[in-house]
Order: sequence, then structure tokens, then C-alpha cells
Amino acid sequence: MYKYPAETIEFDSELEKQFGILQLRVYVYRYKDYLRVIGSIETSQIKERLTLALVGYSTNGDIILTQNNETYGDRIVTNVISPKVFFEGYPFKFLCCDSDVSKISKIKIYLVGV
Repeated sequence: MYKYPAETIEFDSELEKQFGILQLRVYVYRYKDYLRVIGSIETSQIKERLTLALVGYSTNGDIILTQNNETYGDRIVTNVISPKVFFEGYPFKFLCCDSDVSKISKIKIYLVGV
């Protein structure tokens, strides 16, 4: 298993501020053709409904992979995060299976309003 170093994970801090988010805590792991991203949203309240998106880049900057955050809890919790159900440390995850996962050298995670 390979853990991506923090310096290979990018964020859009200006966009996060617009949603009222102080920080995204993110951990990224690769095992064979699988990429697993787990994280949490650190803030007391978000301003609007959102999802998260992931983009994986190769060493020469080509986009290899795109993915939206997943539902969890046997689909009880959808991938849309709403202010009504939000709490400090709200968890999110991505799970990607692709033969190009091993070529990913940089990852960007950003917010998408819905």
C-alpha cells in the first residue's frame, strides 16, 4: 500500500472559504488498481449544499481520473452534503478502481455546489 504525501494533494482554499469551510483533512492511499481517499470537513457550519470532486493527474499534468465523493452507510447518506445534516468533522470518501491509478502523481480535491 502506498500513502500519497500531503504535498501531492491540492485544494482550492478560496472556493472552500466561499462554502464556509476552514479545512479539508484528506488521506489518499493506493493499492494495486485502487485509489482510496478518506477525509473530513473541518468547520462548524457550511453555507450551502455541496459535493466533492477529485481529479488525478499524471507527472506531465494529464488528467487520468475524475470522480465524485461516494454515498455511504448503505446509501443512507448521499454524496450531497447539506447544511441541515452537517456536523464538525463530516466524513467523505472516494474509491476508484482503474488500471491508470498507479500513474497518478498529483490529486486535486475541490467542492462543487448543488
